[in-house]
Amino acid sequence: MSDLSIATEELVQRTFVHEVGLREPILAMLMTEGKVSSRGGTYITYDLIKDDAKDEAQAYAAGEPLTVAQSEFLSQAKFKYKFVQMPIRYNVEDEIQNHLATSEVKRHDLVALITERAQDGLRRHLTVRLHTASSTDAGKYVQSIYDACDHARAYGTITSSTTSNTWWNGASLDGTWTDRDGSLAVALDNIRKINNITDRYVPPGQKKYGYLPEALHSKMRGILEGKVSYQESTTENSKLRRFGFKSFMYDGVEWVVDSYMTLNSQTDYLLILNPDTWELRLHPSRAFKVTPFFDQGQVAGGADEKVARIYFAGNVCCKKPNANFWNSTAT
Repeated sequence: MSDLSIATEELVQRTFVHEVGLREPILAMLMTEGKVSSRGGTYITYDLIKDDAKDEAQAYAAGEPLTVAQSEFLSQAKFKYKFVQMPIRYNVEDEIQNHLATSEVKRHDLVALITERAQDGLRRHLTVRLHTASSTDAGKYVQSIYDACDHARAYGTITSSTTSNTWWNGASLDGTWTDRDGSLAVALDNIRKINNITDRYVPPGQKKYGYLPEALHSKMRGILEGKVSYQESTTENSKLRRFGFKSFMYDGVEWVVDSYMTLNSQTDYLLILNPDTWELRLHPSRAFKVTPFFDQGQVAGGADEKVARIYFAGNVCCKKPNANFWNSTAT
């Protein structure tokens, strides 16, 4: 059965049941925490202070001269805008048999549904990219959460390793920056340690979010239920709860179930994110901009159909990776 006949034939049921709707808590976090911005420019840049001056302080005895030295302490992260386009298309049959038809003939406006589906598809594409590692600075894809939280990689044109520029790595539980893919038990002691290391470089009192696939979220919740420190999220203490996301509070972190991790076989992933270190930057000229429909029939050899596009230009950027944590082998 074609899309046209499903949307146009006369039946009693006049609403669709959305079979592919998926909760997207990381995008929701960026939006509810006000971390979506729209600014122009050739690049997305952050000026960084990468070092302190403690090594330049000199203890001295009377009469000893001052040794004047100053190390370079500034760096700059630079992110490219990434480009995405989503087509929206309908043909002559969709138009004359549905779009222009009377309400007695059509149950749904198919063109409106096609447009809504395209908008949702672009949003879903961003979720996929957020959960897909190894999108390099030079690549064409929006960069992921895991690119920022990894150890030893090029991110924002700054190359880090286990021994150099470790300040630009995601947080390391053992301080060696070699444990991102080391086995990690979902135990209270480990959770407290992760919470402490992601607190080191951020002002006190900032809210953090933990993301777990469904099975690990259920396991951690089972461990914590009955503990004094466990608290079920409510619409009063959680911005995400009011949108229907399942979560609980522990040790100052809101732990959210992320179904995409489960569906994407990331069943042993654990994330803790500090929203104040993240930004979804949109270029004003391509901030989910929908173009007018263009009649392809006006072009020689063109089909009798109308086509529009949704444009996106932007990137997801982290300006302080060491305040965030990722492990890919949690159990």
